[in-house]
Amino acid sequence: MEHITSRSNRWIKCALRLKQRKWRDKEGLFLLEGLRGTTDVLNQQVRDCICFIEDGRLADDMVDELVSQGERLHWLFLSVDKEMMHLLSGTEHGQGILLLCRKQHHDLSELLHPLKGYYVVLDSVQDPGNMGTILRTCAAAGVKGLILTEGCTDIYAEKVVRSSMGSILRLPIYEGASIPFLKEWKQVSGLPFYGTALQNARPYKEIGPGSQAVFFFGNEGNGIREDILSLTDENLYIPLPGHVESLNVSIAAAVILFHFIEG
Repeated sequence: MEHITSRSNRWIKCALRLKQRKWRDKEGLFLLEGLRGTTDVLNQQVRDCICFIEDGRLADDMVDELVSQGERLHWLFLSVDKEMMHLLSGTEHGQGILLLCRKQHHDLSELLHPLKGYYVVLDSVQDPGNMGTILRTCAAAGVKGLILTEGCTDIYAEKVVRSSMGSILRLPIYEGASIPFLKEWKQVSGLPFYGTALQNARPYKEIGPGSQAVFFFGNEGNGIREDILSLTDENLYIPLPGHVESLNVSIAAAVILFHFIEG
């Protein structure tokens, strides 16, 4: 296929380095693997990506269509052998397609302007699977932005990106939110802040629907830090009739977000 060039050592070295957070931060790039995620990025009209395709997939009709669409967005396609794709891949049985994408940088100062809609803040969420699932849920729920405190796991880690199913480029992501920033944001924005907690909280269905709010979800083991809970207007919990103390944070986020949206 004329539009797929032979392997490029420059981009291969770059992709291998991106398995470490320090290089993702330095280069402003991240890896996304799989046909579904790659197709989703294409559908979002993201330009100037680097796409690695395993030699054995070059005769695949789906890959041929992917390449045809990608060329219109100025993608660079590189063929690699099976052994190299195994080194690049983050999964044991990959699909032979790997994308190198540019991060979409959003500065926290953007949030200090008049805002409408729903926003989600994650406080020290550490599990990559939870992070990716919440990201995907936020995109599906039409959340306007996802804000991460300084203690969160890297949202561009491979497992997070894989769990997001391509949604990582669907909404603005703001990293490194500090307590002083959250205090300033609350004062400037005027948005209601809703925390999630088991104590000093109301059942989430008691809160009427609104057109805008900020929802806080916390660490898997410790929940939201007290100094952040002190900023919330009200705290919510999900009543559980069974003998279970709490839900996984990604499930709790989905339940609460879609309650407000459907309201």
